[in-house]
Amino acid sequence: MDLEMQYMQVKDAITSLDFNNIWPGFKPLKYALFDDEKCFFDGHYIEKTDAFCANTSIVYEGEQIAIWMVQQEQDNSVLTSKIVHEMFHGYQSANGWNCWANELEALYHYQYDAENLSLKLRENKLLLALLDRFDDSALRELLALRKLRSIKYPYEFSYESKVEEIEGTANYVEWQTLKQLDKIRANELIEHMRAVMTKPEYLFPIRISCYFTGALMINALCCKGAYRFEAADRPTIFSVIKDIEPFDGLFPEKEAVLGSVTSAVEAFQQETDSIIRSALEKDLVVVNRPLELTGVNVYNARCLRGFITSTYFVMYRDGEEDKILQGNFVIKMQDEKIIAAVYRWNEE
Repeated sequence: MDLEMQYMQVKDAITSLDFNNIWPGFKPLKYALFDDEKCFFDGHYIEKTDAFCANTSIVYEGEQIAIWMVQQEQDNSVLTSKIVHEMFHGYQSANGWNCWANELEALYHYQYDAENLSLKLRENKLLLALLDRFDDSALRELLALRKLRSIKYPYEFSYESKVEEIEGTANYVEWQTLKQLDKIRANELIEHMRAVMTKPEYLFPIRISCYFTGALMINALCCKGAYRFEAADRPTIFSVIKDIEPFDGLFPEKEAVLGSVTSAVEAFQQETDSIIRSALEKDLVVVNRPLELTGVNVYNARCLRGFITSTYFVMYRDGEEDKILQGNFVIKMQDEKIIAAVYRWNEE
């Protein structure tokens, strides 16, 4: 895979974008593309270090940049939109957005409650309806449902909202980028939202679903004119429920939805248990002493019975040194911060 060629194609696409129309005040950052061996940054190959891991925004040589791991051939418009997504995380950091969730804590404390998730599925239906046509009554019900969940499930709602505010806005930016580069690809993204957002199984792990709910919340409020983004603005759009009365009715098919979500929760936990048992049975131990866990791939990480799963990497502190393991792992935790052992997990 030719990183330099892909980099130049992305560069041309980025040059064509109207960034201020994507998000007022947003400007492109430098970016790097890398694979298992090489890294191409700012027009030339550089030494690939452990800092180039996963897809995110990092500080490199004193400068905020976006990074993307190239694993397969990808449509250039889609790849560009993903890189702009990561650039927006750099924009968030530079502008002091302080709403980042404590992801490692949430792995332990977020509860997959079937009623909470059933209400969230109803919200998703309303968000999709608002995508097609603005309707004030649908927006009122949406906000009332969110207010109800914020009261009944404060930790879960707070975590979801923080992910929506960080990843949802970046996903909104990704969506707006695609609209400029390739309307067909942008419509495919919308159709993907429609296909997955009302399915209970899409709620697991919860973090992934928040990318779309956050983007569609911004869309719904912008359509109404309830929120106007200004340069360097942090959209505290989830505070709009502050003066809303909580939902106190029954939504259609509530009992059927609750039953399907309950089954989906059980299936998710069983799948997580199977991953853990498989790794323990293979017993490919790569760490077997107490060390401080500093990072996992939070995108799709899971936690069950004191075990955490992580794809692509695990980060830990060994004395004064930060270290990273590349691959998929099941981590046996001594407590919420200290590793007891790390097992390599080979997905099949």
